[in-house]
Amino acid sequence: MSFIKFLKKIFTIPNQNLAIENMNNLEIFIHVAYAIIAVIVTARLMGNLMQFIKQPRVVGEMIAGVLLGPTFLGAIFPEAVEFLFSSTQSYIYVLGNIGLSFYMFLVGMDLDLSNIDKKTRKQSYILSIISTTVPFIFGSFSAFLFYQQFQIPGVPLILFMLFLGTAFSIMAFPMLARILEEHQLINTKLGALSLLSASIQDVVTWILLAFITSIAATGSSINGFYTLGGAVLFVLLVRYLGKPIMENINKSLMKTGKLSQNQFAIIMISLLVAAVITDKIGLYSVFGGFILGLNMPKTELFKSQMKDKLLDVMVVFLLPLFFAFSGLKTNILVLFSAETLLPSVIILCFAFISKYGSVLLTMKTFGYSWRESSAIGGLINARGLMVLIVANIGLECEIINQNLFSILVLLAVLSTLAAMPIYNFSLKKK
Repeated sequence: MSFIKFLKKIFTIPNQNLAIENMNNLEIFIHVAYAIIAVIVTARLMGNLMQFIKQPRVVGEMIAGVLLGPTFLGAIFPEAVEFLFSSTQSYIYVLGNIGLSFYMFLVGMDLDLSNIDKKTRKQSYILSIISTTVPFIFGSFSAFLFYQQFQIPGVPLILFMLFLGTAFSIMAFPMLARILEEHQLINTKLGALSLLSASIQDVVTWILLAFITSIAATGSSINGFYTLGGAVLFVLLVRYLGKPIMENINKSLMKTGKLSQNQFAIIMISLLVAAVITDKIGLYSVFGGFILGLNMPKTELFKSQMKDKLLDVMVVFLLPLFFAFSGLKTNILVLFSAETLLPSVIILCFAFISKYGSVLLTMKTFGYSWRESSAIGGLINARGLMVLIVANIGLECEIINQNLFSILVLLAVLSTLAAMPIYNFSLKKK
């Protein structure tokens, strides 16, 4: 018996056992544990490989999810994918989103906006407007060009244009944060400028997406206004209610030198509540953690205590599950068909030029050198899994078809792979 046949025999189990409702609690635990082990092992291997070729580890984690899905493992070994993930994706989704929210909380806590001067803040606002508007125009134009090819019956042209414009405008805010954190760039001037601008861009595009999905679902844009108002109220709530509570915890910490379990529990509960609120108002839960993190005390003791308790668990265990969930739903093999090749090239070129070019020229007008402008353009051009999330929403709401979904996946992968090479080449870093 060949090795492959042996593995197939191991992974071939009765169909009724694949259904979670037919498992007891111990069987569910074991089944989910198998899936998590597969994800973490693949993520670490791919992450190490990416670091070896001078790419951020996070790129490897994203690719790992794709490899575990129908693109690679599902194509050569569908029994393994069926066994590992057919009944466990809901659990992976929950754990992955908790991990992402917690990680973005740490990113927000690390980003000290008080160190950003008024000029840099103003520049980030202008940069956000331009690098959102220009890609939105290019995306809408691309939708107009390929509406007949990618349309789904019943979806009006204007809705299709709004969606693809939004997909072009968004960028990989969590992934940018991982890249900046891995390379210790978060609190540099360029790092802070790009991260603050990216956070504004993604908030704007999520509000746009709320309008689009509400129109697709109900034919009304009222939910978009709810999202906008809810986002403002949430920021005020965290600023004037949550921040004083955290400052009191920090005062106690400065006296004792250690964060108690009760204090840690308060922070964790606040974080989960923030994630739930932002999801409920139509923003992605990642922003709940990030906004709460921004309002955390900025003392080194507080930050070190939180990182000691959270960072390794988030990076090694939970965060790869978030990347894996999206990758498991991705099949890029359809991109090799003749009907999608030319649209893929045009859409990818438009997406890259509109984001990178708008950032490059805007930064140059601010007085930065061409090299610095190009470096920020490379970072902000990274779309990452945020585009995958938007693409999944479009697919589920039946705004786009599977072919356009796959093109957006390719955009996510290539733009993220290009981020650090552009940054390093622009600044002559080896």
